Amino acid sequence: MTHREPLVGEADKASRSVLGPAPHVAWTLLGWVGLALVLVGGTDIALTWYPPNIGSPEWEFATVTASLNGLPSLTLGFALLLGNTVAHGRRWGVLVVASVFVLLALYVLFAAFLYATNVPMALSSIQDPLILTGLKKAIAKTSVQVVVYSLLFGFLSVQGFRHLKRDSRRG
Repeated sequence: MTHREPLVGEADKASRSVLGPAPHVAWTLLGWVGLALVLVGGTDIALTWYPPNIGSPEWEFATVTASLNGLPSLTLGFALLLGNTVAHGRRWGVLVVASVFVLLALYVLFAAFLYATNVPMALSSIQDPLILTGLKKAIAKTSVQVVVYSLLFGFLSVQGFRHLKRDSRRG
């Protein structure tokens, strides 16, 4: 085997086409995306609850369904913010976002309770088999969302608090 030295032009071209890793810049960009998703997702969920009409089974059923359907962008936004604050070593940020995940888990459980109180009435009020099938699908979807989001929010909050605890032992 012969070793061939790169031509001057080849080496120069190769060095210009590859950037060095920049995790700080990457996490900063992801943090901004996270903030945007939190604002958009949070607004979407807040508007589903306004104006409140607690006590109206139809409103409660529709509102819980809509707000759980709106959680993906809010969840992704807060997950990106958690990653950003961990990557930048912002203790206060990790504490805030981990605490928000606890509140989101409690929110999902509250919404599930509100939803569950309306399921029997909703099922008994529908006679059309086609509409009943659609309602059962909606109930199944919402049930899966409640379980998955509760577990995910619990996991993310625990991971955030564990990171704080590990970090405080080091420092």
